[in-house]
Amino acid sequence: AKVWPGGMPETFCTDHWRCRFMSPTKGSPIEHAQIIALLKHIADQGFDFIKTENLYNFDGKIGYSLGQGE
Repeated sequence: AKVWPGGMPETFCTDHWRCRFMSPTKGSPIEHAQIIALLKHIADQGFDFIKTENLYNFDGKIGYSLGQGE
């Protein structure tokens, strides 16, 4: 479900959500500076964040569970 930006009103029935920030270039790693910039943007919009997890590939295979619809 899309929550932000332009999310559906029915998604605001809880007080926290999960998002997965992926590299725009498939296979390229995300730099820590990109994560920090994204979290700053989220905070600047008035949203709070409570947890981060970095997801990794190992030997070319994903090392994490896929989300619904991925």
